[in-house]
Amino acid sequence: MLSIVEVEEIDRSGLYMDFEKWPTHCEEALKKTVSTPEARGVNRIIYAGMGGSAIPGDILKCWLTDKIDSPLIVLKDYYLPKFVGKEDLVLAVSCSGDSEETVNVAKQALERGCKLATVSSGGLLEKLSIRNKIPHTKITRLSVSRSSLPYLFYPSANILSEMGAASNIFNQLDNSVEGIKALSGNISANSSFEKNPSKKIASKIFDGLPTIYASDTNSCVATRFSASLNENAKMISHTASMPELCHNEFETWSNQIIPSIRPVFVRSPDEPLNIYRRFEFVKDIIQKSGFEVIEHSATGVDHLTRLMRSIYLLDYVSIYAAVLRKLDPIATPRIDSVKDSLQKM
Repeated sequence: MLSIVEVEEIDRSGLYMDFEKWPTHCEEALKKTVSTPEARGVNRIIYAGMGGSAIPGDILKCWLTDKIDSPLIVLKDYYLPKFVGKEDLVLAVSCSGDSEETVNVAKQALERGCKLATVSSGGLLEKLSIRNKIPHTKITRLSVSRSSLPYLFYPSANILSEMGAASNIFNQLDNSVEGIKALSGNISANSSFEKNPSKKIASKIFDGLPTIYASDTNSCVATRFSASLNENAKMISHTASMPELCHNEFETWSNQIIPSIRPVFVRSPDEPLNIYRRFEFVKDIIQKSGFEVIEHSATGVDHLTRLMRSIYLLDYVSIYAAVLRKLDPIATPRIDSVKDSLQKM
């Protein structure tokens, strides 16, 4: 099941090859020279991005929230909040450079005199930056934005590092690249089904509705996994956060719930005891309702390494799920049609 021949038969565009080469892409992206504003000690950090370009912001928030003094806000919209001003950093990131929401936020940040930096592979965001002398980091774009995550995340992280945000923990960037390298062979398309955790998870969820549970410290992994399933495997998926889910949707788990639901837990070895206990209690109830709980436990030497390895492994799950559903993982015709329609308005 899910041999390299089967993968290539469905993934005719070769999207999976972007992920096969992620170790190299991560290494190159980490070494990328970045451009930063002449500023230190910002009040707030606003990361603006959409879709695959927003995920680096989610990762940064999961990783840095308890490590930096400045609040980090991930903005996935057209408009800056009213409270954002001159003492705040706006980091506007768009893989294509043409996401109209992100370009609009960059223009607002410029008008308000915010500290502003941009990241893109070109497009309108690069033109805006050059015209207004905004620090711009030009990155490599792979087949699609979602597979270009290394080139979006590592430069964004390095911009924050060079601006003095929690510089003492940015050695985790190097660790995460090494962690990606170490994991690659296990989840590669060339790895046999029996030895490949990504292929095994895909085989359990591809014909159902994944419901993904994670704690706040892993929420970016659940968000990314859900989005990858949406775009690559064309699957509806759902995410919820522990412990909040224990106060609402947990009530829905019974033998009356939709049988096609596939519960997926994203776990971590450093879960606080109270979160660990809640996961175990919820798992027990779900199993008693007749469902198999699929668990992924993050591995790695530090928090960022665990996040990046989990995202890498689960991104492969979405590719393999697409293959099992006999759907080309690269095609997103409905998303493209929305973008095309907006450009014509």
